[in-house]
Amino acid sequence: MRPRGLGEILSEAFRIYKENAAKLLLIVAVIVVPLSFLSAAAIRLLGEPKAHRIEILGQPATIEYSRSFGVTVAALLIGAAIGVITWAILQAAMLRGTAQATIGDPVDVEASYRWGLRRFGSVLLVALLVGITVGVGFILLIIPGIIFLVFLSVSEPALIVENRRGTEAMKRSWNLVRGHFWHALVVILVAAIITGVVQGIIGAIGGSNWFVRWIFTAIAQIIAAPFTALVTVLLYLDLRARKEALTADTLRRELASSM
Repeated sequence: MRPRGLGEILSEAFRIYKENAAKLLLIVAVIVVPLSFLSAAAIRLLGEPKAHRIEILGQPATIEYSRSFGVTVAALLIGAAIGVITWAILQAAMLRGTAQATIGDPVDVEASYRWGLRRFGSVLLVALLVGITVGVGFILLIIPGIIFLVFLSVSEPALIVENRRGTEAMKRSWNLVRGHFWHALVVILVAAIITGVVQGIIGAIGGSNWFVRWIFTAIAQIIAAPFTALVTVLLYLDLRARKEALTADTLRRELASSM
């Protein structure tokens, strides 16, 4: 495997996406559709204002009043918890499937989810550690957050491919990005812009109705997630190719040993 520039990484991501679209989209849809619906329904039922019909001088009128602060917080926490669970399981299965696709192996949806569920705790731990580190960095005047975000951007592929756990995955990511910070930053930024535009356009179609909005938000997530995962894995492989003699056989053996 050889190093790739920005254009090559993006074009390869689109190519692999096109060739494996059905299975990659299925991996995302299996988890996003039911859990995003539960999250949207919880926020709808607990977080939105209640309406009460009355008559004023013989004319019907509707009065809306907000729910209690505790109920609103509970709705947000439920939505956040579902989102975290969704994201962790999805990332594990999605990155596993895309890693297989990048070396030309068939994407196995069932095997990807079996692996994802077995490694759920490890993926969640790495995600939380990275999220906390990046969050603290953003609190410290933004720039440290961007630096942490880039240096830790391939922590999860390091976990999924090389079976590195916790802080070891973060250290591996940091070492891979070291010396190639600007390259990694540009790849991450351009991929984020592409997925943000796609999700924004599709999500906006939903309008104000919560159910229709949920449908289009879920569609946007399903379409965007495989591309994001592919770019993340390809960036990880590119960084390894720049520092190591990485081959498809080596990657295949690592994936097999991390099962």
